[in-house]
Parts: sequence; C-alpha cells; structure tokens
Amino acid sequence: MDKGAANGIGPNLFGIAGEKVAGDRGGFAFSDALKGKGGAWDDATLDTWLTGPAKFAPGTKMTFAGLPDAKQRADVIAYLKSKK
Repeated sequence: MDKGAANGIGPNLFGIAGEKVAGDRGGFAFSDALKGKGGAWDDATLDTWLTGPAKFAPGTKMTFAGLPDAKQRADVIAYLKSKK
C-alpha cells in the first residue's frame, strides 16, 4: 500500500478511498463482476465490500471472506483513507 508500489495478488490500494470501483490500478485485471459495479470506493461501499466481497460483487475473483466486525471494518476504512 505504498505510493507507486506494484500490484500483487490484488491491486495496490494506495489512494483507493474515493476512487472509482475497479478503476485503473496499474493494469490490475479486475473481475467482470467488480467492473460492473460502478460507483466509487466511499465509506459505505468500502464497508459493504469489507463485510463480504462475494455478496457485494457475486462472481468476484476475491477469495477474502470478509470482516463481520463493524469496528474492524471501520479501522480498515480509516487506514485506507490515511493512505493518500
């Protein structure tokens, strides 16, 4: 999550907060399911994604099960927003 870092298993998330969902992240190949979502990574969208990626975008390639704890999700969102 460093500025200019390469993508790995997932896209580099530096500066993701406020950006377009499945927008250009250094050529990362997002799933069609995520590309079809539209919108931006605002707090509500990030919270829904972090709760359950497969529920947010059925057919996503993301295998992360999600975070059921609201406090943990809020902490992750705050961290993502701090990386600008």
